[in-house]
Amino acid sequence: MILKLLDFKESLKQLYEKYGIYIKMVLKFAAAFAVFSIINAEMGYNNAIENVFIVAGLSVISALTPDAVFVIFATVFTVLHTYSVSPVLACVVVVMYLLIYFMYIRYAPGQVYVIMAVPVLYALNIPYVSPLICGIFFGPVSIISNIIGIFVYFVFSEIISTAGVSAGNSVSNTVNFFNIIVDNLKSNMYMFVSMIIFAAVILVTYIIRRQKIKHAANIAILIASLINVVAFLVVSAFVENADTRIEILTGSAASIVIAYIASFFRMSLDYSGTKHIQFEDDEYYYYVKAVPKLSVSAPDKQVKTIHAQNPNGNTANISEVFNVDQNLSKKD
Repeated sequence: MILKLLDFKESLKQLYEKYGIYIKMVLKFAAAFAVFSIINAEMGYNNAIENVFIVAGLSVISALTPDAVFVIFATVFTVLHTYSVSPVLACVVVVMYLLIYFMYIRYAPGQVYVIMAVPVLYALNIPYVSPLICGIFFGPVSIISNIIGIFVYFVFSEIISTAGVSAGNSVSNTVNFFNIIVDNLKSNMYMFVSMIIFAAVILVTYIIRRQKIKHAANIAILIASLINVVAFLVVSAFVENADTRIEILTGSAASIVIAYIASFFRMSLDYSGTKHIQFEDDEYYYYVKAVPKLSVSAPDKQVKTIHAQNPNGNTANISEVFNVDQNLSKKD
């Protein structure tokens, strides 16, 4: 089974090396289409951008342009939906995005995708995969990204849940709507506890993965997932508006599978071939533990083609040769 998976991994790697630019475009289109569709499904206050052709067109543009364009489109989608509820609140959301950019994304641009992924994963009921993947691939720096992503998700959750209060664009109604959202966020213990649990899971995953033990990444995912499940089950019993136990268990199970698959494609090690190497230079003596990566080479098939030669003038007929040999035998 492992050999088949490694062979499949190697085939995917070769395919990506050959058609990487086209595969990346297709993946970007699929990701953009999924994100825009989820935003429309979860919010759905602006009918103008809910058209499937608009979503598909913007997804195509996102696939053919730099990654920043995709991020801008997703930001604009959320702002337009919020504007349909309250123009003032839309301005607040824009200010929130600008603060996130200037205070964090500007210094860690790659983390913007983590921030975007957290609300999307919440909508898919698999948010628990985010701290596992971040602990394996990024490390403690992604704690801030997950906290921001959780905050953004709950901000829009509150906008969706209290949108019915906004019956108009009057100043009093807008102020009342804004105050309700702020009060709900301040009293939302589940949001703050989720931030703490995500941070703890990322740290546990990262620390265990860095240990010099066999299958460190797999052990890290298992232990961190158990901590995650137990913590959220406890929270669901004592904190209001928490996810149900069924949602926690199903989401955690799916997250574990996704994390293991991602870890497998990231790096697979052959611990049976571990070697301990010692060497020195002018200043130090080195003790090195080398663990080879587990990989399977695709079989090199060589096909030899045998071409039939057309008879020429010097080629004798086989039947004539056979008859001549028989006559010589009789004479002898």
